[in-house]
Amino acid sequence: MNDLSFDIKTTEDFFKKLIDDSNDFLKDKTSSRIALNCAMTAWHLTEWSFNEFRSQLPSRFTSLNMWQKELKGQCPSLQIMHDLANGTKHYLLTRHIPVIKETKLHKGVFSSAFSRGFDISTLDIELNDGTKIYFEDELESVITFWKNHLKINFNIST
Repeated sequence: MNDLSFDIKTTEDFFKKLIDDSNDFLKDKTSSRIALNCAMTAWHLTEWSFNEFRSQLPSRFTSLNMWQKELKGQCPSLQIMHDLANGTKHYLLTRHIPVIKETKLHKGVFSSAFSRGFDISTLDIELNDGTKIYFEDELESVITFWKNHLKINFNIST
């Protein structure tokens, strides 16, 4: 249990924070502040789940790093969240090479009530291989992953 995060004490509580952050993001899909908060929470759920449920994990997970590598293999969107979280926390990334080349706020001419078939504002991510993705899609993928993972592995209904 975490004693330094007010009433957020468990992995389930921390996941609920991610859901609340995501709901805030859906109200303002161009807020870098809210998006980065979502990314940090989504990524740090790897640490919370490792520490809270370590005794329930298969014995091959002897370190947080091994656990995180496993989870990123199951959910590539976690790598995106990892890069965004650490790229926000640190001015320069020196411990690993991110898969993200750059991020930007695209200012479209139409409101977000329109589909992406129109020029709407979005938070864009370009990967090192040139692939362009949207933060909104990656967030949705990582939330779906965590919902399923927490329910299946730790019996947490989300």
